Amino acid sequence: MKSLLCALLLAASSAAVATGPAKPTDNPELAQLFQQDQADRSTTDIDWNAVTQRDQARRERVKALLDAGAVRSAADHYHAAMVFQHGDSLADFRLANALATLAMAQAPDDAHYRWLVGASWDRLLMRQLQPQWYGTQFKGDSKGMYLYPVAADAVSDDERKAMVGHTLAEEIAHVPEAAKQMGLPVRAKAPTLDELRRESASSEVP
Repeated sequence: MKSLLCALLLAASSAAVATGPAKPTDNPELAQLFQQDQADRSTTDIDWNAVTQRDQARRERVKALLDAGAVRSAADHYHAAMVFQHGDSLADFRLANALATLAMAQAPDDAHYRWLVGASWDRLLMRQLQPQWYGTQFKGDSKGMYLYPVAADAVSDDERKAMVGHTLAEEIAHVPEAAKQMGLPVRAKAPTLDELRRESASSEVP
């Protein structure tokens, strides 16, 4: 019996080495939080004040799950990243990018994970009034929708295509559709980064 048990243990050990560590199980609560996040953004006549409150509650719950070590699989990191992608602070966007990068590291062939790495990086740059790289971020104001300024040479169009699925020209061409989704006109002339920085500085003057 003892020799049989040793043989079974040895076989199990060999199988574990051959197959690598077991793939973490996806956390169903994180999947549900992600679905709620997406559902809040897929309806018409969105009450953004209410969504903002729900976004905050979701971020608090994801933080608790992170602290508990309950974010483990590639999908978990992606779901958590998307919740923080819809945050409102520099820290939120930094965390979104870090979580998305971990998801991509675990599953590099998943286009959704790659897109979120690029989009969260763009949003992180935009939050700091720096030009985005991949062209994923659109903004709207009283004058209409526009593509936030892009550092065209920061990455190549091949790199953009590989990361977010679109070239810069394709992102520019998407502005009318983005405007339609938000119920806004297309801004006749997109503001430059210097203009946006001046607007931001003037809005901060007491």
